[in-house]
Amino acid sequence: MPSDIGNWIHVLSWLAAAGYALAVGVYLRHFLRRERRASPLPMALLSAVLVVHTVWLVVERITLGYLPFARAPEALSLVAWGIALAYWFIERRTGHEAFGAFMIPVVFLFQTVAAVFMLASPRPSGPLSPILQSVWFEIHVGAALFSYCAFAVAFAAGLMHVLLFHELRLKHFGFYFERMPPLDALERINFQAVALGFLFLTVGLASGVVWSLSARAGSLLLDAKEISAIVVWLLYAANVHTRSRLGWRGRRTALFSVINFLLLFVIFFVTSFVLKAHQF
Repeated sequence: MPSDIGNWIHVLSWLAAAGYALAVGVYLRHFLRRERRASPLPMALLSAVLVVHTVWLVVERITLGYLPFARAPEALSLVAWGIALAYWFIERRTGHEAFGAFMIPVVFLFQTVAAVFMLASPRPSGPLSPILQSVWFEIHVGAALFSYCAFAVAFAAGLMHVLLFHELRLKHFGFYFERMPPLDALERINFQAVALGFLFLTVGLASGVVWSLSARAGSLLLDAKEISAIVVWLLYAANVHTRSRLGWRGRRTALFSVINFLLLFVIFFVTSFVLKAHQF
């Protein structure tokens, strides 16, 4: 791959990170000022950044010959793109810009971490490793990354629920009450996102087992990445179980999804960038 193309890919990656940083500022400003009239600026800015990020994705796909999911930095950037796109649809559908103050910072964090590590590590060249050239691997990674996007939505809704619940419990109908959707709407979005993410994470784990068995002649890899995936699955399984079987509602389930997502990010960062598991 020509070096100038590689440089342009890095430029697009950093432009996306800078654009998301600017979007964070715009959404936070809009949230803090509680402007009653919807402003077209936040959505317009996010749309422009999404175009830049999508161009990065297309260029990566063309130059690599496959979607950029084989390495952790590119996969994390792909998750950031997915979360931004998911939020774009949420705002277009619900009209609630308050979510942007909680979801776009997550997108910015993910994209910045991805851009830093993409710049610090050599770009892959040539086709995928033979062990990764499997439809089961594509299903495994695609389902797992989609589940992370859903869990990010649940995190934002859960955090908003916790903050609003705390204010209502103190009978202070002020800052969050005037800016956020009702508690029942946040709870519904939170649970639907957790349930959808858990479904796709289950598909990702199951397809990962099939891929590992087929790629390694009947043996599981069982490295830190796979063990951590099982841990994350158990965390979200408990999240779903406590609501569907134990009847947990409201603040407890919201807080559960917030803690789970924070643990998910820490686990992903440690296994992917520190331990460097799943390096093929």
